Amino acid sequence: MMKELNFPTVYNKDILTGYGGNQEWFSEQTKRRAGCGCTSGANLAAYYASRYPGMEGIYDGSTGQFEQAEYLMAMEEMYSYMKPGRMGYPYVRKFGRQFVKFCKEHGIEAEAQFCYSFPNKEKGFVFVKESIDTGNPVALLILFHRAKELEEDNWHWVTITGYSEDEDNPDKTEIILSNCGERQIMRANQLFEVHHDNTIRMVSFRINEVQQLAAE
Repeated sequence: MMKELNFPTVYNKDILTGYGGNQEWFSEQTKRRAGCGCTSGANLAAYYASRYPGMEGIYDGSTGQFEQAEYLMAMEEMYSYMKPGRMGYPYVRKFGRQFVKFCKEHGIEAEAQFCYSFPNKEKGFVFVKESIDTGNPVALLILFHRAKELEEDNWHWVTITGYSEDEDNPDKTEIILSNCGERQIMRANQLFEVHHDNTIRMVSFRINEVQQLAAE
């Protein structure tokens, strides 16, 4: 079974340029180097604006077809909320607090739900599954991870957009990611491996009033 959110795909003059945002679109080198957190924040804003009536105001652009120039404006706006310091933006609690603040200042009440650690890989996947099943992307902070596939993604934010699950063979369960505008797939057992060399954090959000209206 696969469950993937209707995640923003971004175009530049009708040419597909991104599955979500790409920090390389920033014109300033500092933002290109350390703008992954605000890119994930913009991904969430764009997704919610396109998904839920009443949330259009958190993304200042067309949600019929996401245009790169408008998406970049959303990334720039989010940068003012999630401005990295000398160490980048390795703060999951601050990410959650700032996205809630961003939503509130746009007239939306949001609540952050965090996953700082998990006792086993199954619990890590459960957090993702519950978020995706309720229509909520997950912002994933990879602080350190020993997987070779993630060797260039340490100290980095990506956005989880879905999963595929084989209940008869849990080892085949996969996680779908938006990483620098690319759609990537990684085995859940590998991503959520409990090991002293691995440190990841996750946060997703619940937009209570809007989701209640959508459920009705």
